[in-house]
Amino acid sequence: MNVRARSRQAGIVASVAGVLLLLAPYAIVSGFETQIAGYYAAGPVGAWGIALFALLTAVVFASVERGNVDPATLAGVLVVLAAVTPLLAILWYLSIDPTRMFAEYGWLEWHAPAVIAVVLPLPALAGIHARELLG
Repeated sequence: MNVRARSRQAGIVASVAGVLLLLAPYAIVSGFETQIAGYYAAGPVGAWGIALFALLTAVVFASVERGNVDPATLAGVLVVLAAVTPLLAILWYLSIDPTRMFAEYGWLEWHAPAVIAVVLPLPALAGIHARELLG
């Protein structure tokens, strides 16, 4: 089994799954425009910032072995992005204020923890990939 390839693939999947999971309330919740805007804006960078970091992480995971940039430098960037993404998701979760929207859409109480759970493996996957790449 090629650990480097598997960690890269798992990192891409986790990053993209995190973004898709972040978009779920935006696509499903209706009638609570102000509350959903506040929900997504909570925290230092909001959910859109987390989505941006997750997408950047996926792109860097996919680009590390392409040869366009020094792999060691890109592996370092990957580790930093992969570590910051779950930290921002945790800060976002801690910043969310429950609103009336949570009464109608009860599953939203578990949305932010689910996002954290999906992106939490990213630092480990990036570290494994960097170790295998540089080792």
